[in-house]
Amino acid sequence: MTSGVAHDFNNLLTVIVGNIEFLERVVTDERSTRRLDLMRGANLTAQLLAFSRRQRLVPTPVGLNATVAWMRDLLQSSIGGAIQIEITLQDGLWQALVDATRIELVILNLAINARDAMAVGGRLTIETANVTVTGAPTQPEQPNPGEHVMISVSDTGTGMPHEVLARVFEPYFTTKETGKGSGLGLAQVYGFAKQSGGGIRIDTVPGEGTSIKVDLARVEGPRTAGPSRRRPSIAPGPTRPAARRPCS
Repeated sequence: MTSGVAHDFNNLLTVIVGNIEFLERVVTDERSTRRLDLMRGANLTAQLLAFSRRQRLVPTPVGLNATVAWMRDLLQSSIGGAIQIEITLQDGLWQALVDATRIELVILNLAINARDAMAVGGRLTIETANVTVTGAPTQPEQPNPGEHVMISVSDTGTGMPHEVLARVFEPYFTTKETGKGSGLGLAQVYGFAKQSGGGIRIDTVPGEGTSIKVDLARVEGPRTAGPSRRRPSIAPGPTRPAARRPCS
């Protein structure tokens, strides 16, 4: 149903966006340009398609260490100076078989969610690791057994109570104020992870923080990720094995 709504909505947007692009060529003042940008709805369509696992992905071998290191400046500017960023990248990380652009959006999405959970500042930790899942999933969002490349985004924020955790992947469910979020962020991450052959695990403790681990399919074979395009500010090192503590 979500996919059908997204495609019908996209058909309507085709005409609207076409006219917006025409107006953008003739409008020159900054205020009008910003208003035209706000009229675009393609991002909402992409989020709906992501949740329904019908988005168009171009999976390629991606070194997540390089992706995270390259995104550091963007992440810092997006979450502000009141939050400290720590990055721990595992040596010898396997390559992930994912859409390179979409995984960057996923990381940014999770970082912004973490920022919103730390209203008075805190610490944002991004980690990568090779993980081997052995047990069968106990929740629909969890990955199937196998070898995965994990990227986790953790915060020292408010955490989630059980009743919020139970609904966190529902489209349009949000605890944010009206106008502050669409409720599609984690639903989009969920759809992307599943479509990319992986899953999500959440560890959260109310009052202490939340860790969201996204497991992605690895590239088969002995290849590991190449060197980072930019050196991270914190030296790469081993990460803790993916935890499976109760989320209650």
